Amino acid sequence: MKSELDALEELQSLDLQTLEIENELKAIPKNLEEMKSEVEHVAALLEKEKQRLREAEEWRLERDKEIATQNTLLGKSKNKLQVVRNEKEQKAAQREIETVRKSIQDREEEAIKVMEAVEQYRATIEDHTKEFVELESHLKASEEEAKTRMLELQAQIDMGLEKRNATASRISPQTLRLYDRIRKRLGRAVVEAKDGCCQGCNMEILAQTYNDLHRYDKIYQCANCFRILIYKPKEIPSILPPGQEQ
Repeated sequence: MKSELDALEELQSLDLQTLEIENELKAIPKNLEEMKSEVEHVAALLEKEKQRLREAEEWRLERDKEIATQNTLLGKSKNKLQVVRNEKEQKAAQREIETVRKSIQDREEEAIKVMEAVEQYRATIEDHTKEFVELESHLKASEEEAKTRMLELQAQIDMGLEKRNATASRISPQTLRLYDRIRKRLGRAVVEAKDGCCQGCNMEILAQTYNDLHRYDKIYQCANCFRILIYKPKEIPSILPPGQEQ
């Protein structure tokens, strides 16, 4: 029975190692998806900024056309002023000139603001383009690393399965079924009984049960959590006579 308990403990160690490897394996695609989402987010943000830039440049071109049209009108208004026949026509021409000049000034101020926005958009796009290129490059490198790592982890899982099968063959089918039931429910099925307590749930073990564990004659379970209990004798340090210390 002692050998079977040792095999159970070894089996649990293998299962915990495999679980850790499987968790790492499952985390790799999730991490890649998060990285892809970040790249897609920056790409979408970059596209929006480019669209804003296109709209701003189109708007600026429209203002330039309007300014050119207003300058043409201003020239015509000045020509009118040159051929006025009386004071009334002169005042009307001057008002027209002032109105056109004010319109040109307003559009030029708007154009300046748009140009400032255009420059800001271009700077932002340049920064986000660099960020996108770096993220995309990092994602591609991570995908290659992930492929290699996933193959390594799968190989470790396969090797662990072979070791598990070999270890499980040293355990009776009944005990193995008990172990698997507890493991699926609690994660850790085999725990040490130490100082009269179950190290799985920290509950006190019946004195008789604790004493019986020393015999290694059968499988004992905690009355509270039902985990399989094992007893490990305390190692007594050897004391060498004076002068024989190594």
